[in-house]
Amino acid sequence: MGSTTEQIIRLDLPSSIQQVYLLDTIILEILKEMDFDEETSELVSLAVIEAGTNAIKHGNKEDWSKHAHFEFIVHPDKLTVVVQDEGKGFEREEVADPLDPANLLKSSGRGLFLMEACMDSVTYNKSGTIVTMVKHKPLSDKQ
Repeated sequence: MGSTTEQIIRLDLPSSIQQVYLLDTIILEILKEMDFDEETSELVSLAVIEAGTNAIKHGNKEDWSKHAHFEFIVHPDKLTVVVQDEGKGFEREEVADPLDPANLLKSSGRGLFLMEACMDSVTYNKSGTIVTMVKHKPLSDKQ
Protein backbone atom coordinates (compact mmCIF):
# COMPACT_ATOMS: atom_id res chain seq x y z
CA MET A 1 0.00 0.00 0.00
CA GLY A 2 1.41 3.42 -0.99
CA SER A 3 1.95 6.24 1.43
CA THR A 4 -1.00 8.59 1.79
CA THR A 5 0.93 11.31 3.55
CA GLU A 6 1.75 14.53 1.79
CA GLN A 7 5.28 15.79 1.39
CA ILE A 8 5.95 19.53 1.51
CA ILE A 9 8.94 21.13 -0.14
CA ARG A 10 9.47 24.79 0.77
CA LEU A 11 11.59 27.28 -1.10
CA ASP A 12 12.25 30.98 -0.47
CA LEU A 13 13.81 32.94 -3.31
CA PRO A 14 15.19 36.47 -3.19
CA SER A 15 13.27 38.76 -5.53
CA SER A 16 15.62 38.56 -8.47
CA ILE A 17 14.29 37.40 -11.80
CA GLN A 18 17.55 35.43 -12.28
CA GLN A 19 16.36 33.08 -9.52
CA VAL A 20 13.37 31.88 -11.53
CA TYR A 21 15.43 29.24 -13.38
CA LEU A 22 15.76 27.37 -10.08
CA LEU A 23 11.99 26.87 -10.10
CA ASP A 24 12.13 25.04 -13.42
CA THR A 25 14.77 22.62 -12.14
CA ILE A 26 12.93 21.93 -8.89
CA ILE A 27 9.43 21.59 -10.32
CA LEU A 28 10.55 19.27 -13.12
CA GLU A 29 12.33 17.05 -10.60
CA ILE A 30 9.21 16.88 -8.40
CA LEU A 31 6.99 16.08 -11.40
CA LYS A 32 9.37 13.33 -12.52
CA GLU A 33 9.24 11.78 -9.04
CA MET A 34 5.43 11.92 -9.23
CA ASP A 35 5.39 10.22 -12.66
CA PHE A 36 3.73 13.07 -14.51
CA ASP A 37 4.16 12.74 -18.29
CA GLU A 38 6.43 15.13 -20.15
CA GLU A 39 3.65 17.21 -21.70
CA THR A 40 1.87 17.75 -18.38
CA SER A 41 5.19 18.49 -16.69
CA GLU A 42 5.93 21.24 -19.20
CA LEU A 43 2.54 22.84 -18.59
CA VAL A 44 2.95 22.74 -14.81
CA SER A 45 6.50 24.10 -15.05
CA LEU A 46 5.26 26.95 -17.24
CA ALA A 47 2.55 27.82 -14.69
CA VAL A 48 5.01 27.72 -11.77
CA ILE A 49 7.52 29.91 -13.60
CA GLU A 50 4.77 32.41 -14.48
CA ALA A 51 3.61 32.49 -10.85
CA GLY A 52 7.19 32.93 -9.65
CA THR A 53 7.86 35.67 -12.17
CA ASN A 54 4.68 37.47 -11.12
CA ALA A 55 5.59 37.22 -7.43
CA ILE A 56 9.10 38.57 -7.99
CA LYS A 57 8.38 41.16 -10.68
CA HIS A 58 4.89 42.45 -9.91
CA GLY A 59 4.43 41.48 -6.27
CA ASN A 60 7.85 42.25 -4.80
CA LYS A 61 8.92 44.69 -7.56
CA GLU A 62 12.30 42.89 -7.66
CA ASP A 63 13.10 44.26 -4.20
CA TRP A 64 15.99 42.12 -2.90
CA SER A 65 14.86 42.57 0.71
CA LYS A 66 11.63 40.73 -0.15
CA HIS A 67 11.26 37.04 -0.91
CA ALA A 68 8.97 34.89 -2.99
CA HIS A 69 7.84 31.86 -0.99
CA PHE A 70 7.02 28.56 -2.66
CA GLU A 71 5.43 25.43 -1.26
CA PHE A 72 5.25 22.30 -3.36
CA ILE A 73 2.80 19.94 -1.66
CA VAL A 74 3.08 16.44 -3.07
CA HIS A 75 -0.02 14.28 -2.57
CA PRO A 76 -0.36 10.74 -3.93
CA ASP A 77 -2.86 11.98 -6.54
CA LYS A 78 -2.01 15.64 -7.12
CA LEU A 79 0.53 18.42 -6.78
CA THR A 80 -0.39 21.67 -5.06
CA VAL A 81 1.87 24.69 -5.55
CA VAL A 82 1.46 27.72 -3.30
CA VAL A 83 3.28 30.91 -4.25
CA GLN A 84 3.34 33.90 -1.92
CA ASP A 85 4.95 37.30 -2.33
CA GLU A 86 5.49 40.18 0.06
CA GLY A 87 3.88 42.79 -2.17
CA LYS A 88 0.67 44.80 -1.90
CA GLY A 89 -1.37 42.20 -3.75
CA PHE A 90 -3.79 42.59 -6.62
CA GLU A 91 -7.38 41.93 -7.62
CA ARG A 92 -7.70 39.13 -10.19
CA GLU A 93 -10.71 40.86 -11.73
CA GLU A 94 -8.65 43.97 -12.45
CA VAL A 95 -6.13 42.18 -14.63
CA ALA A 96 -7.02 42.59 -18.30
CA ASP A 97 -8.15 39.56 -20.26
CA PRO A 98 -5.34 38.91 -22.78
CA LEU A 99 -7.85 37.41 -25.23
CA ASP A 100 -9.87 40.61 -25.44
CA PRO A 101 -8.96 42.18 -28.80
CA ALA A 102 -8.31 45.49 -27.03
CA ASN A 103 -5.58 43.82 -24.97
CA LEU A 104 -3.85 41.65 -27.56
CA LEU A 105 -0.79 43.88 -27.69
CA LYS A 106 -0.54 44.39 -23.93
CA SER A 107 2.09 42.31 -22.19
CA SER A 108 0.26 42.00 -18.89
CA GLY A 109 -2.40 39.45 -18.08
CA ARG A 110 -0.90 36.62 -20.09
CA GLY A 111 0.85 35.03 -17.13
CA LEU A 112 -2.35 34.57 -15.13
CA PHE A 113 -4.17 33.31 -18.20
CA LEU A 114 -1.37 30.78 -18.85
CA MET A 115 -1.37 29.63 -15.22
CA GLU A 116 -5.13 29.12 -15.32
CA ALA A 117 -4.92 27.27 -18.65
CA CYS A 118 -2.09 24.95 -17.55
CA MET A 119 -3.36 23.95 -14.10
CA ASP A 120 -6.55 22.22 -12.97
CA SER A 121 -7.31 24.96 -10.48
CA VAL A 122 -5.81 28.35 -9.67
CA THR A 123 -7.09 30.36 -6.72
CA TYR A 124 -5.96 33.67 -5.28
CA ASN A 125 -6.31 34.75 -1.66
CA LYS A 126 -8.33 37.86 -0.88
CA SER A 127 -5.34 40.18 -0.75
CA GLY A 128 -3.83 38.74 -3.94
CA THR A 129 -0.47 37.87 -2.39
CA ILE A 130 -0.95 34.09 -2.43
CA VAL A 131 -1.79 31.94 -5.43
CA THR A 132 -2.60 28.25 -5.01
CA MET A 133 -2.39 26.01 -8.07
CA VAL A 134 -3.36 22.35 -8.29
CA LYS A 135 -2.58 19.71 -10.90
CA HIS A 136 -4.16 16.28 -10.54
CA LYS A 137 -2.38 13.17 -11.71
CA PRO A 138 -4.19 11.56 -14.63
CA LEU A 139 -5.76 8.26 -13.62
CA SER A 140 -3.65 5.52 -15.09
CA ASP A 141 -4.56 1.93 -15.90
CA LYS A 142 -1.48 0.78 -13.98
CA GLN A 143 -2.28 -0.32 -10.43
